[in-house]
Amino acid sequence: MQRLPRARLRRAQIASLGIFVLMGHGALASVAWVPEYIDRLGVSFAAWGTIIGFGIFGSITPLLFASRLIMRFGARPVIRFANYGGMTMLISLGLTTEPAIWLFLNIGFNFFMSLLGVSVNSHAVMLQKHISKNIVGRMHAGWSIGAVGAAITGGLSTTFLPLEVFLVAVAVLTVIAFEFLLRWMLSPIEDGHVEEKAGSVKRKFYQMPSQLWLLALGLFAVVYPEVAVIDWAAVFARDVLNAEVALRSVPFAVFMVGMIVGRLSMGRLAEKMHPHHLASRGAALAAVSLGLVAIFAGLVASFNVGLGLLVTSLLWGLAGLGLAPAAPTFFSAAGHVKGVSTAWAISRLSLFNSMVSIGAKTLMGALVEGVGLSLAFFFPVILATMAAFLADNFAKRARISELDAAAPPTGPISIIVPPEERE
Repeated sequence: MQRLPRARLRRAQIASLGIFVLMGHGALASVAWVPEYIDRLGVSFAAWGTIIGFGIFGSITPLLFASRLIMRFGARPVIRFANYGGMTMLISLGLTTEPAIWLFLNIGFNFFMSLLGVSVNSHAVMLQKHISKNIVGRMHAGWSIGAVGAAITGGLSTTFLPLEVFLVAVAVLTVIAFEFLLRWMLSPIEDGHVEEKAGSVKRKFYQMPSQLWLLALGLFAVVYPEVAVIDWAAVFARDVLNAEVALRSVPFAVFMVGMIVGRLSMGRLAEKMHPHHLASRGAALAAVSLGLVAIFAGLVASFNVGLGLLVTSLLWGLAGLGLAPAAPTFFSAAGHVKGVSTAWAISRLSLFNSMVSIGAKTLMGALVEGVGLSLAFFFPVILATMAAFLADNFAKRARISELDAAAPPTGPISIIVPPEERE
C-alpha cells in the first residue's frame, strides 16, 4: 500500500469528518417538515407509515452492488455521484403532492443516501489503514452531530422558509461543501481499492455460518430500538408528553447526544471492560431506560409537561449512551467468524438488518395502532434485552482495537409523525 505524508492524511481525516457531518444533516434535513409532507400528500397515518416503510427497499439495493462499484472506481467518485443523486432526490420530495410519486422519489432518496453511506464508510476504513490511531468511531459521531444539526436547522426553517426553498438551499450548500471537501479525500490511486480488489474472494449471496446468523440477529435487536426512538420521537413528544411544537425535538436531540458521547467514549471504556460485556451492559441499560419511559413518562407529563419532557430526555439519553457501543461490537465480532471475509460478513449483517427492519417498522406501527404508543415501546425493549443476551454470549470475539473501525448503519432515517389536527 502506498505510504502517504502525514499532512496528506490529516487533510483526508478533516475532509472525512466533514463529509460525515454533512451526510447526517442531509439524511435528516427534512425531519421537521414531515407534518407538511403529510398535509401536502393528504394521506392517513397508516398510509404514511407504509410509504416511508417502502423507502427501506431503496436503502437495501445499494448493499447488493456498492462494494463492486467501489472496487472498480474507488470511493471518491462514488461519493460524488451518490451525493448529487441524493440531493436531487431531496429537492424532488418537495415538488409533488401525489403519494405514489412521492413514494418512488423517497425510495430514490434512500437509494442514493444508502450508496453514499456505504462509499463514505468504505473511504473511512481505507483511510484507517493508513493511520495507527482509530478514527472511524469519531467519524460516526460526526454523522450524529449532523443529525442533531438537521433537527435544529429544520425546526428553524419551518418558521422562516417555504419547504421548497429550504430543500433547495440544503441541497445546493451540501453539494458545494462536498466538492470543497472531496479534494482532500483519498483519490482512487491513494485509497488502496486496487489492492483490496486483487485479494477479494467471491462468495454466494446466501452463504452465512450459523454464528453469523446469530450476530446478524443481535445487530438487528440492538439497531431497531435506536430506529424506533428516532422514528417515533416526535409522535411520543406530542401524543404522550403533550409537548409544544418547539420542544418536540428535544428528546430526539438528547438521544442523539447520548449516542455521540457513547461512540466517542467506547474505546476507552472497552479498555476496562471487554467489548462484548460493554455491549451487553449497554443494551440492558437501554432496555431499562426505554421501559421506564414507556411506563412513567405519560404519567409524569400528566402532572407537569416540562418534567415529563425532562424525564424522557434524560432516560432516552441514557438509552442512546447504552446502545452506542453495541452495534460496533457485533460488527467487530462478525469479522472473526471463520471461513468468511470481514467485508463479506459486515455486508451480510447490514443487508439482514435492513430487510428485517421492514417487517419491524410495520409491526411497530400496528402495535401503536392497537395498544398505544407507550405500550408499543415494549417491542424495542424486548429487542434490546435480546441484544444484551446475544452480545454476552456470541460476540466474545470482538476486539477493542476494532470498535472504532466497525461501521454502524448511517443511512437516512424516516421520522413518523401523525397529521396535525386542523382547526
